[in-house]
Amino acid sequence: MKYMTGRIDTPQKIRFLKFIHSRESGVKPGEIAQNFGIRASTVTRSLHELGQAGYIRYDSYKMVFLTDAGKDLTRFLQRRHRILSLMFTRAGLSEHDACIQAEKIEHLVPKVHIDQICRSLGHPSRAACGVIDHDPLCCGV
Repeated sequence: MKYMTGRIDTPQKIRFLKFIHSRESGVKPGEIAQNFGIRASTVTRSLHELGQAGYIRYDSYKMVFLTDAGKDLTRFLQRRHRILSLMFTRAGLSEHDACIQAEKIEHLVPKVHIDQICRSLGHPSRAACGVIDHDPLCCGV
C-alpha cells in the first residue's frame, strides 16, 4: 500500500469507492444510485469529482473502474475503517455499533492517527468486518 496523501472529504464518496472496489468487473453509475437509494445526478457529480482526483475512470452511463491510485486509496479506506471499528469494539461497543460509529468519523481521521491507533492496538491483523491490510510505513511488514 502506497503512502496515502489523497483525502476523500465525504462519507458518501468513501462508500462509493468501497462499493466500486467490491465489484472487480466494474459497476454502472445507475447501480451505485440504486444500491444507495440516491439520485443518479448525485452519483454522477461524485463520480466526476473522483475521476478528476484520479481515483476512478468512467464515461457517463458506462462502467466505472478504480484506477491504481483508487485501488490504493480504497485499501487504505478499508484499513482505516477496520482499525477504527476494532478500537471501538475494544472499548466495549458491539461489532455492529462499532462499524456504524467508524463510518461516521472515518473521513475525519488522518493516516498518521490511524497508524498511531494501529501501533497502540499491537498491529492487529483482523477486525470484525475483515482482514486488516498492513501498511509497511506503519507496521514494517
